[in-house]
Amino acid sequence: MSSGRQMSELVKLVQQYSGLSLRRIISVAALAGLSSTALIALVNYAAARVAEHETPLWAFFVFVPLLICYAVLLRVNNSESITATQTLIHRIRMRVMGEVLKTDLLTLQKIGPPHILTILSRDTLTISQGATMFVPTCQAAAMLCFSITYLFFMSFVAGLVTLIFGLAVIVYFSQSFTTTHGMLTEAWAEEGRSADQISDFLSGFKEIKMNSARAFDISSDIIASSRHVANVKSSALVHLSNGFASIQVMIYVLVGVTIFVVPVLATDFSSNVVSVATTVLFIAGSLTGVITSLPLLSQANTAAEEVNRFMQELEKINKPTAAENEHVEPTVQKITIENVTYRFAGKAGISPFVLGPISCQFEAGNVYFVRGGNGSGKTSFIRILTGLIAPDSGRIYLNGTEIDAAHSQAYRDLFSAIYSDFHLFRKLYGMYDATEEEVEEWLKKLELPERIKFSNHTFSDLNLSTGQKKRIALIVSIMERRPIIILDEWASDQDPEFRKFFYEKIIPELRAMDKIVIAITHDDHYFHLADHSLMIDHGKLVKFD
Repeated sequence: MSSGRQMSELVKLVQQYSGLSLRRIISVAALAGLSSTALIALVNYAAARVAEHETPLWAFFVFVPLLICYAVLLRVNNSESITATQTLIHRIRMRVMGEVLKTDLLTLQKIGPPHILTILSRDTLTISQGATMFVPTCQAAAMLCFSITYLFFMSFVAGLVTLIFGLAVIVYFSQSFTTTHGMLTEAWAEEGRSADQISDFLSGFKEIKMNSARAFDISSDIIASSRHVANVKSSALVHLSNGFASIQVMIYVLVGVTIFVVPVLATDFSSNVVSVATTVLFIAGSLTGVITSLPLLSQANTAAEEVNRFMQELEKINKPTAAENEHVEPTVQKITIENVTYRFAGKAGISPFVLGPISCQFEAGNVYFVRGGNGSGKTSFIRILTGLIAPDSGRIYLNGTEIDAAHSQAYRDLFSAIYSDFHLFRKLYGMYDATEEEVEEWLKKLELPERIKFSNHTFSDLNLSTGQKKRIALIVSIMERRPIIILDEWASDQDPEFRKFFYEKIIPELRAMDKIVIAITHDDHYFHLADHSLMIDHGKLVKFD
């Protein structure tokens, strides 16, 4: 009962995403098991006739098509199992990516990229390995049922003994398996935490190399976590191996009971002893196959539980998406922010940071510089302005029309943003009208190395300094041809000469494109070049001129 419950999540995923119905899986497995049992029965019959110096030619002509039928069913099973497994993994990954895409920024940051990567890599790989075993296990179980039925036909006592033995093995292994499943689940969770630590290690490699004490400390944590996983898994697998060893011994006990005890209980058993012994050995093989597949299925089920839990958590979150027929005006004249507020969750005993209320207006063909100290709320305000974070209260208007949840994605599509923690894609995704000539012209204008080439919508090399990467990001933003461009401290990593070129040449050129240009900056030497300036302090807009 426990094992069946533990397999439920994997079965749910197989039914939902593999394209195969559980009825079809059971039907094909039953036919394969029936064919296999029929072959055993036919071989037993033919062997008995040969022992009596007879030659049952008809049995041979039945054996050949039966064997072909069994081979075809095996091929169908294998083909459907492999194809369904790969379809299953593909659809799970697409579903996870789809749910992540609908998630807001704060939720994604709370979940953490390492956890999502673990779902998409480790968990899907484990599900793939377990799902591949699902159909063969069903087939082995079907053969087990039909073979025991056939054994009852030959000898009721032998069939009863084998059935009782099989149930005893299942009960024994279920108890052992439940304990092992709990241990593996614990190791699974610890592996997830270890993946987070390794992600920290790789992301902070420079900081680790610069501080030997930090390197020792984080390495100690990773080693401790890895050792804990190894110890838990070792205990679980040793426990499992001992269970398998016990089952192997019990199988020999079954054969011994069949040969030495059953004849005492059934006086007519001697005439069928060879056939019964042969069938019992096939039953033992099928039983072993079912049981040995359970650990892999258990791990796959644990991964399936994690995937289902992850997707259910995301589905509970209210994620507004733009309906297909909802659009916004592509020509932006002005954006109006009206009494927008956002309250960040604070720790116990500490007052939460509150942004707003903020009211302001941005008009096309104007440059806006956003100023403020670190932690003042500038970046949070920009994230609300661009639609990455939904405000707790207040309204945003585009050309006088309020932006609601149904228009949120279409509204975000009006912005091209380079955040301080930007990510640079090597390929220009979604920018189909960007020409190589135009990009090459900007590469020269922004004084990027000649080794950087652009071909087939792809940059040849992104192994650049942060300042140079920001220049590439600026080219990408220009190629997006959006009416609003956001520059979050873009000039902070540029040398003084290029910084001057940016403010005095690039910014005016962007203004000339009739864009709304919004730049977060601390460069007070260039504040006079903006049409308007916003000052944010402690979450409040204290100045707008």
